[in-house]
Amino acid sequence: MKRFVLIILLFVTSFAYSQDVVFKASAPNVVAVGEQFRLSYVINQSGSNLQIPSFTGFDLLMGPSTSQSSQISIINGKRTQSKSFTYTYVLEGVKSGKYQFSPATITIDGKKYRSNALAIEVVKGNSDANQKGGTTAQANTSNSVTEKNLFLKVDVSRRSLYLGESLLATIKIYSKVDLANFGRSKFPAFSGFLTEEVPTAQNITLARETYNGEIYNVGVIRKMLLFPQHTGEIKIDPFELECIVRQRLTGGGRSAFDDFFGNQREVRVMRRSKPVTIHVKELPQENKPIGFSGTVGNVTMSTNISTDTLDANEAITYKVTFSGSGNLKLLSAPKVDFPLDFESYDPKESRKIETSENGMYGTVGFEYVLIPRYGGEYKIPAVRFSYFDTKSKSYKTIFGKEYSVFVKKGDTQVNGGGGTVNAVQSFKKEEIRQVGEDIRYLKTGDLKLKKSGVPFFGTLTYWLSLLIPFVIFVLGAILNRRRIKANADVVKTKNRAATKMARKRLKMAATALKSRNSELFYDEVLKALWGYMSYKLNIDGAELNRDNMSELLMQKNVTEDLQKEFIQILDACEFARYAPGSNSDQEMGKVYTRSIEVITKLDKAIGS
Repeated sequence: MKRFVLIILLFVTSFAYSQDVVFKASAPNVVAVGEQFRLSYVINQSGSNLQIPSFTGFDLLMGPSTSQSSQISIINGKRTQSKSFTYTYVLEGVKSGKYQFSPATITIDGKKYRSNALAIEVVKGNSDANQKGGTTAQANTSNSVTEKNLFLKVDVSRRSLYLGESLLATIKIYSKVDLANFGRSKFPAFSGFLTEEVPTAQNITLARETYNGEIYNVGVIRKMLLFPQHTGEIKIDPFELECIVRQRLTGGGRSAFDDFFGNQREVRVMRRSKPVTIHVKELPQENKPIGFSGTVGNVTMSTNISTDTLDANEAITYKVTFSGSGNLKLLSAPKVDFPLDFESYDPKESRKIETSENGMYGTVGFEYVLIPRYGGEYKIPAVRFSYFDTKSKSYKTIFGKEYSVFVKKGDTQVNGGGGTVNAVQSFKKEEIRQVGEDIRYLKTGDLKLKKSGVPFFGTLTYWLSLLIPFVIFVLGAILNRRRIKANADVVKTKNRAATKMARKRLKMAATALKSRNSELFYDEVLKALWGYMSYKLNIDGAELNRDNMSELLMQKNVTEDLQKEFIQILDACEFARYAPGSNSDQEMGKVYTRSIEVITKLDKAIGS
């Protein structure tokens, strides 16, 4: 029995040492002068000869204290064991500044392992914090919750940028109180921006940071990558959040229940961040390339072709691939001048795009299917693409490769039964020539000949040939005058065109709804709504925004309820484009029906 236990112990020990070595250092990012804190080194295997860096700028109060823990788990009958060895030092910051801790080293089985490096900032703090220690910011000694010890902030990576560039908006909470939980919240609509959410941890964790020279517990609530849709000043609305704060009761207002549950209570406090204004600049007009597509970022391009030798009527593929960063979701297919004798089709798109704090990056590909119809040697010219480089703040033009394609004259083709039949080889367009004095084709059959010399003057055909052009001329003149008179009033003309344009867009949205293409559906509905309002209010689409739209609608005596209904549909469309879980067929159907209803109501309210 003892031998069996010994074998088991040896097996477990050998398994533990067969794991990869993990050596990690941890400490708070920010501490106050005079504050005590813990610096810990944790390793998953037993080692010796621990070498730690010098503690310049800190006093060593205690350490190292060592501790050991082990954990055994059995999952699906499989037994695993993990161990951890912790070396803890208690330090105190003595001078403000930023300090770098180089990696520590430890020896395991004759081999040295290094931990990660650390950076700790020491700031001037209240003297009350000296004996607090730990890894949390100092809690307020009073029960009051103020805007100074609990507030929200929307941090932006930049406040001025070019149209097409992106910025990172980070919603944070700063706290010096004991936060228990969060309640209801209201996120900004980010009107005027295309939004992409940056993945963050599902649970909000608080970490120490300094703000205005003070230490706070800071939590990241959400990160959004924003692409402005128009130039000028765009305001990011405030973020609202209900915070549940745990307070300790003091004084004589306590009851027996308070004593039993720890003399604490929870209060709900609403917090609201300050609005942020972003200045969006127009892209430089100087040296702007002809055919610039609006792509902004840092892009490379590559091209390839499936084959350069083939028979007539066979298919080849020509692919253009873009890689890099920027507003890649707005990147459209480049124009390629294929030979006239090549039949080409709309390209197939492939997009592999990811979003991070540094922006949007990935690859976008466009694959063209080409079918040469005639034999010969052809050139596919190098494709040209221009974009605005955000690093150099200038326009750049990149080129693909030029390809030579040899097409052999195909003289046979496969029939439906699997055999071959002779195929007639057509002439190339360049080979068509005018036939001169060659043998003419002789027509046979019913020729319907007429006698020559029959008088034409005075016949019915003669009078009709005179009367019909005159009538057509008079009708044309009348209709033209009406058209000129109608077009003279530009406002009325655009008014009449508004509903027609909206119906066309909504018809395309209905097609996208049937094919369950949610992205195209919401895009077409947004274009229908904004385009209708631009035509109806006689204002350029680039200048139209929610603020001036509300003012103009009030001048047209449109009710507030109808305005809110219109804005709600806009919000629903913009949200649904970046919230795939809400793009159900039923939801798209509701949006489609409401869009038709609100345009009909606006048409009646505004009139012509």
